[in-house]
Amino acid sequence: MEVLLTRRLTLRPPALPDAEDIALGLNNWNVARMLTRVPYPYWPADAQEWIAGLGDKPEDLVFTIHRERLIGVVSIESDGNEPPVLGYWLGERWHGHGYMTEAAEALIAHAFATRDVGAITSSAFADNPASMRVQEKLGFVMTGARQTWSNSRQAQVPAWTTRLTRTAFEKSREEELVEAA
Repeated sequence: MEVLLTRRLTLRPPALPDAEDIALGLNNWNVARMLTRVPYPYWPADAQEWIAGLGDKPEDLVFTIHRERLIGVVSIESDGNEPPVLGYWLGERWHGHGYMTEAAEALIAHAFATRDVGAITSSAFADNPASMRVQEKLGFVMTGARQTWSNSRQAQVPAWTTRLTRTAFEKSREEELVEAA
């Protein structure tokens, strides 16, 4: 089992015992309404089904985020197109502490180190400035706008699309090292 460690977090692949905590985090309207694929309400059976289906695409990188307990999920998944897509959610109680930026940075570094990808894309609903801020801190740049279906909202929602190249990510990490020295 791959485990990624950051200064404050442990990231590991989801397991069936995580289903209750995943459902607890996603059965919150303030979290679910910002996601495309997640239904609302969200139950432990939904989480169990999602975890069971993860083995269908072994090339995907899907990790649960842990602090004192499971606090969210971060993933880089292929939708059949290049480049792969960064997705994430964090339980509402843990918003605003930099955990998602920390977790996503670790996963992106892992993806660029272990996968042959030149870029990663992502998106955020237009009414989710916190998610856009995470992506900006990671070095993603806005590439456009589109309408995206939200299962929780049962509606089309305006979204911003973003992209991060391997080169831009590596350059930003080098700059951070210089600033820290």
